[in-house]
Amino acid sequence: MKSTVTLFLIIYSLHAQSQLQKLFDREVKYQHFNGVVLVESQDGSIFQYNSGKADAESLIEFNTSFDIGSITKQFTAAGILHLVKAGKFKLHDQINPLLGKYASDRWQKVTVHQLLTHTSGVPSLYQTEQGMDLFFPEVDSIKLDVLIGKFKGEKLLFSPGEEFNYSNSGYILLAAIIEQMSGKTYESYMHGMFKSYGLNQTSFMPNENAARPFYGYRKDQLKNAPIYHHSWYLGAGGIYSTVSDLAKWIDVINSEGFLTKELREKFLRSHTNKGYGYGWVHSDGIISHDGGSAGFMSKLSFKPQSSEKVVILTNRSFEDIRKFGKSSEYIADLTDKCWAHLNGEEIEVLPEIVALNTPENLRFVEGISLESIDTALLIRMKGHYPSRVVGNTALEGKDTLENKMIAIANDMRKNKYWSLAKYCDGEMKFVMYSGMMSIGMRMMKKQTGGADEFIPYFVNEHHGLIRMKGPDGILDLIVYFDGEGRIQGIFEHGFYEKDKEIAMIVYPIGNKLYYLDGMPYGEPSATLKITGQGLSVYQLNRVIEFMPQAN
Repeated sequence: MKSTVTLFLIIYSLHAQSQLQKLFDREVKYQHFNGVVLVESQDGSIFQYNSGKADAESLIEFNTSFDIGSITKQFTAAGILHLVKAGKFKLHDQINPLLGKYASDRWQKVTVHQLLTHTSGVPSLYQTEQGMDLFFPEVDSIKLDVLIGKFKGEKLLFSPGEEFNYSNSGYILLAAIIEQMSGKTYESYMHGMFKSYGLNQTSFMPNENAARPFYGYRKDQLKNAPIYHHSWYLGAGGIYSTVSDLAKWIDVINSEGFLTKELREKFLRSHTNKGYGYGWVHSDGIISHDGGSAGFMSKLSFKPQSSEKVVILTNRSFEDIRKFGKSSEYIADLTDKCWAHLNGEEIEVLPEIVALNTPENLRFVEGISLESIDTALLIRMKGHYPSRVVGNTALEGKDTLENKMIAIANDMRKNKYWSLAKYCDGEMKFVMYSGMMSIGMRMMKKQTGGADEFIPYFVNEHHGLIRMKGPDGILDLIVYFDGEGRIQGIFEHGFYEKDKEIAMIVYPIGNKLYYLDGMPYGEPSATLKITGQGLSVYQLNRVIEFMPQAN
């Protein structure tokens, strides 16, 4: 019986690896993925994958190191816990006595624990809507006192301990505490911790095996991304590491020999109602954190008391800050697929690209055209992305959410912004009654030259999309909902000039069947089917538009 079980595990392991191989092979074929992956299952079998360029000449290898962005935060938290173990201070001590020259009157009630859990109220650098101008770091170095001075005088966003607000500034202060209480620079202190655990390829700076960052995904999009000086990220980011070192680190922090039993338990559990702990996010039994900086995107995740882990590191991201989050969503989606497969589930992969049998040069209504380019097609359209042709098909009102979106669009069309308040929570009601919504809508209408139509064309439990069409262009609006279906915000989602031609790659995947790849453009993907009558567009598993052939 034992040999049968062993054989089953081997077969399952091989099947798992072949499925993951297909997943990433397809991502590379579509020019989405450039990086390295490590997936370890419960039985200890390991899948590793690497593809792409580390720089203009070198290929990515398993020992290539990447800027891991905010995954740095859990390393900083571990450094703090080692000082707690050494008796230097306690987790609930106030931070000002520990900061010395870096202290501020604003932080008199803030504790170490609150910095670790993003509950301090200290406003964050490099994030929008925090009341500070500094969003991007710089390529030149900065001294720690100057960096802290960027936010030292700012008011707290809330009383310490009362709310959660992700704060890079809080982890910069933790780095300052490490320096003050250890008598070493943050870099030197962390280097010592890395070496003590055998993380020989991890450093707070690029090493000789470091990948360089790039903006864009397709080869025709690529450009060098800036390498900001790591001193601007101190404690909050800036650490470089490899998949093997990060996998080793997970084994370390899961082991009995890490810290003390009490401190290890604190390190590996959630401390907030948002699922955030000490540099970690907790969700559905998985502990994780993602990381992103200009041209880099990564995610580290694992199950506690288990060998299961998923590590993905890449040196590609969108340059446009409005699309930067889509790079993070892409890595998160790949991570979710790896976990789904570890759980024995089938995973969806990109369709196989087949040979283009006959050239296609066709025109359809709505100004859409298809033309052959090598082994693929190019689809062109004016006014909005071809992958959002869905925006011309209004919701039918077949359920509560669709009817809500239709009502919202009607209120916008009639300039009844106060009427929207009944769909909103208290904060949004203030926005409505203060007139800010009407001001924002006037600004958006100015872009489009007015508003001839408001077309609600998509909704799920998280958000809905409305297309505002005017004589000068098209504007997509996104409406966010909370868990109870109340509006949390209405924002500009994408503007398309009326006469601007947009083109995207379309790959043949069957007989007269094509895949419109939206990912490299930060847009939804779609499936196209050409018939004798015209072009059908499938999105979200339904036909969302049919366009007859043009004469």
